[in-house]
Amino acid sequence: MIQGEKSQAIEAPPDRIWAIVADIATYPRWHPFFSTVDVSGRDPAGRATRAACAHPTPVGVLHTQIVITYDPVSQVEAVRAGGDLKAMRGTFILEAADGATLVTHRLVVDPGFRLGLLLHGRVADRVRESVLAGALNGLAAQVAADV
Repeated sequence: MIQGEKSQAIEAPPDRIWAIVADIATYPRWHPFFSTVDVSGRDPAGRATRAACAHPTPVGVLHTQIVITYDPVSQVEAVRAGGDLKAMRGTFILEAADGATLVTHRLVVDPGFRLGLLLHGRVADRVRESVLAGALNGLAAQVAADV
């Protein structure tokens, strides 16, 4: 099991950051755990509700189908609905913080038995840190690029 949480203040208002984290189809531009996202369902607001994703890893590319839910302007959550991982839940939570936005990224992944044999101890720690820090750093860079 890989689980963790990391927060980072990003110098931008929540609505700018929301526009990026709520646009699941663009995750491959900035989130290191997503190499492709193919949206297969949208809600009435046009936001992705289902998607097929590819995730690059040191042991190969993993594929998942995810269901995405939104708590307007404060939270986006993706939950595994199928694919290579046994379970996955990734969440971005946004909080206004003195002219910036505190972004928290939570991750819980159960890779299943076979992948779980590879992902334990220090390897799991490195993967967790890589995904959490990589996502937040990539998000900050995308926010800066969208100015």
